[in-house]
Amino acid sequence: MQKISQSKNRYSAEFKSSLIALHQTGRSANSLAKEYHVSVSTVTNWINQADASRINVLSPSEAALLKENIRLKEELDILKRAAVLLAKNS
Repeated sequence: MQKISQSKNRYSAEFKSSLIALHQTGRSANSLAKEYHVSVSTVTNWINQADASRINVLSPSEAALLKENIRLKEELDILKRAAVLLAKNS
């Protein structure tokens, strides 16, 4: 992943996509900004633009399924933590 200096775009689309993909794997915008020497606000803007464009492509039913999937993952995570705590107390 290289930065490409151009008159219009300072960073290549590939570079931006790579950082967005890394963010989607769980990396924070702050850690990406530090590692790749880009400002946090720039990385955050790219992430927000990617999220906005992704949501606009989804149909209402797909968006509802995506929201439900996120909610279920959060519930599963809570249940996993509770199971670990209960196992420790036994």
